[in-house]
Amino acid sequence: MDKLQEAIELFNKRKYDAALFILDEILEKDENDFSALRQKGKIFVEMCQYEKALPYFEKAYELNKTPEYEGELGVCHYLLKQYDKAQIHLIQSVVEKYDDYFARTLEKALLSKHNDDAMLGLKLLMYENNPKDIYILRDITNIAQKLKKFDIAIEFFEILLELCPDDYVAWNNFGLVLEELNRWDEAYDCYKKSLKLKDFFSPNFNLGIMSRKLHLFSDSVKYLKKAVLQNPNSPQPRYSLAMSYLMMKDFEKGYPLYANHMTKIMPYFYKNEWDGNARPDSTLCIFATGGLGDMIMFARYFDYLIGNFKKIYVLLPKTLHSIIKANYPFVEVIDSDIVFTNFDYAITPMHILKFFNLDFTKFVPGQKGYLEVSDELVNKFKLKFFDVKCPKVAINWHGNREGTRTFFNRSMPINKFEPIFEKYKDRIMFYSIQKDESHKEIEKYPFVVDMYNQIKTFEDTAAILKNCDLLISIDSSPVHMAGALNVPTYVMLPYSNEWRWFIDDKKSIWYDSVEIFRQNKEADWDSVIEKVLVELDGRF
Repeated sequence: MDKLQEAIELFNKRKYDAALFILDEILEKDENDFSALRQKGKIFVEMCQYEKALPYFEKAYELNKTPEYEGELGVCHYLLKQYDKAQIHLIQSVVEKYDDYFARTLEKALLSKHNDDAMLGLKLLMYENNPKDIYILRDITNIAQKLKKFDIAIEFFEILLELCPDDYVAWNNFGLVLEELNRWDEAYDCYKKSLKLKDFFSPNFNLGIMSRKLHLFSDSVKYLKKAVLQNPNSPQPRYSLAMSYLMMKDFEKGYPLYANHMTKIMPYFYKNEWDGNARPDSTLCIFATGGLGDMIMFARYFDYLIGNFKKIYVLLPKTLHSIIKANYPFVEVIDSDIVFTNFDYAITPMHILKFFNLDFTKFVPGQKGYLEVSDELVNKFKLKFFDVKCPKVAINWHGNREGTRTFFNRSMPINKFEPIFEKYKDRIMFYSIQKDESHKEIEKYPFVVDMYNQIKTFEDTAAILKNCDLLISIDSSPVHMAGALNVPTYVMLPYSNEWRWFIDDKKSIWYDSVEIFRQNKEADWDSVIEKVLVELDGRF
């Protein structure tokens, strides 16, 4: 038996000191004996002396650049929590020659760095070497779904479900991918298969949302009620149930759920909720922390609070401060970015309807407008941008995706406006009021005036809109501002729209000046533009 083999035998018997003694003898004769260096590193790893092990693995790999040696070096870096270095060596090792132990160690290193892209690549490599491993398949589908690499997700969901047709979790998650791709009927079928295999929260919740998107409202209510029972502590199914009731204009059932959900998403310093009774010696804070459109839309109800409190505060983003101050001088506006606790009672704007029994199916105040902007600011914009003879039309095509399942498709590609531009660019002056980075998309249409740099607050937006004959917009906060100013507006909606526009209404119940144009099917903006063109022909 040679010396190295003797050292290995002693190592296997956990006689580490004796093994190290022999290895030192070998290295004294030849300091570049990479096998002895490697074995010495392995002993120190077994003894949990990782810092001592590292230089031996480094030198062994320098002398013998094989995938195995590099993998062991990567493992040592991982044990030292040097995750970046561990990833570099382990990725190179498993790509060159797959080893399951090194792959599993790399998986842990990638998890520590939250490196999802590299993790997906690793899982695909692991699948090539373990094609029947269900857990690897599940990981691939989950990571690809998270990264929105839907082609990969679909490919591996199909493989997984062929191997495990009773995997109810996979059927449910497959539905989520198909839903995001607007393959709604297929998504609906996946959720149904999941539910048939196991009656649990997720498919009921997803079927509730999917049924509402497909305008199957009674089914939506049925599934969401089950989801509420199955997960009573989750606010989401109750909120979604509220959405379905409200889409049906069932104020009595939907609105309390909606208002209560708004309470649950308030900041931690929301306290001592008002019960609706007058408190003339106390102060009230309105936590208007929903979307900007919500804040504008529900501001119409502030007047109902007059006389109930000695002082009323309202928490708002800075962009709304000036116009709310100008229109509601009895409230003190507070920046919603700060922690404000100097009040006695709190509510959300949605509670005002609830407390004053203001059923929006019977009565909506301010339908002809309830906000104003100063003539001075309107004239300032007029002189600079709007002193032209032709009609002036503002456009807005992009919104954020907060509440993504509600707003999957509310934004519209700017090129969808091209039929309107082609027909009217010589007769109408177009103004972009887009207030995000998508405003740059208008550069390819030089006849459109980009107002991006002119808009600092919603008061500026309001002044611009007052100078326009019409706003054409997707469902976004400028629509609410235009409606509150009584500016003519065409709002363009996806097939599955937000609840406040309901289903068949062609005119908004909230704003007399807002007309509604709906998709015939999801993601079909061409049909909407065709309808808008017909109306523009009559208007201009």
